[in-house]
Amino acid sequence: MAALLLYLIGARSAGKTAVFDALIQTPEGPHFATKGAHRLGTVKVPDARLAVLRDLFHPKKYIPAEITFVDVALPSGGEGSGFSQLNAFLGEADAFALVVQSHGDTDGAGKPLDPAGQLDSILLDLAMADLEKIERRIEKIEQEVKRGLKQGLPELAVLQKCKTAIDAGRALRDMELTADEHKVISSFCFLSQKRVLVVANTGDGDPTGERCEPLRASCAAKGLDLLAFCAPLEAEIATLSAADQAGFLKDYGLAEPARARLIRTAYHTLNLISFFTVGEDEVRAWTIRRGDNAVTAAGKIHTDLARGFIRAETVDAETLIEKKTHAACREAGKLRLEGKGYVVQDGDVMEIRANA
Repeated sequence: MAALLLYLIGARSAGKTAVFDALIQTPEGPHFATKGAHRLGTVKVPDARLAVLRDLFHPKKYIPAEITFVDVALPSGGEGSGFSQLNAFLGEADAFALVVQSHGDTDGAGKPLDPAGQLDSILLDLAMADLEKIERRIEKIEQEVKRGLKQGLPELAVLQKCKTAIDAGRALRDMELTADEHKVISSFCFLSQKRVLVVANTGDGDPTGERCEPLRASCAAKGLDLLAFCAPLEAEIATLSAADQAGFLKDYGLAEPARARLIRTAYHTLNLISFFTVGEDEVRAWTIRRGDNAVTAAGKIHTDLARGFIRAETVDAETLIEKKTHAACREAGKLRLEGKGYVVQDGDVMEIRANA
């Protein structure tokens, strides 16, 4: 896939812009582009295995996976989230990072701070934006049926199922749908169907989120991953050199920067893994869903490789790093020939053999 698109959303004044700054800040300064009022920052996905493979093969090109963070600008005016107005734009996201204010005594509206309530409110807004779209489409199909047009009935059945779920307080992502039902509604890009991870924007007195237990419990009950960090502190640390960063992180009881932790959480939320291709020309990471087979992986590289797939010469990255070369892996019996149905594992190094 291309760069993973992770959209930062949240209540007004929850701190998502500060979180975005922490994620795209570097010692050389922030790197981002704009799309209207929204800000987009693309970063490389850190992977120590890929870096070692680069040092082994000395390729002409080195291409880590990428993730793009999007600081979503809410429409001006009004107290709501504005998600309905941004429906088409938000629909492009692969997942949402839902930022929740987890410091101070009052929220952006001046009300007593309630992080778990803030989370519930934003999730409800996503569902209500979907419900508005569903009800409009149901009404249109029902009018067509009255005129004798029946081709929309399968779609109507799925949409009514979705409406029932939202009315019952369920997110569309938690619904059990068949492959055909998923296909029927895929073009709607429903917001509450997207995967969500939660970012607790803490104060500098709680850099590891130890005071976020109510929010943590709420996320656990909903099956949502939670990551807690102090955005201004992390942004400040990100401006430092790698050596200085390590010292500051240790002082605050942190093992790595927020950006690396959030990327890893996003991969877990979306059930993603990486496989690698290596050689003198290029060492590259590719991102696929956990459970994808060898043909799907081949198609990520090029559609022709999937179409003409014969086999995949495969070895795990740790073994290749230990043995140094494919030849040494083959001599040790560690290089495998995998067929179309092989389920790719995280860290596989693959060379696809295909008919031209």
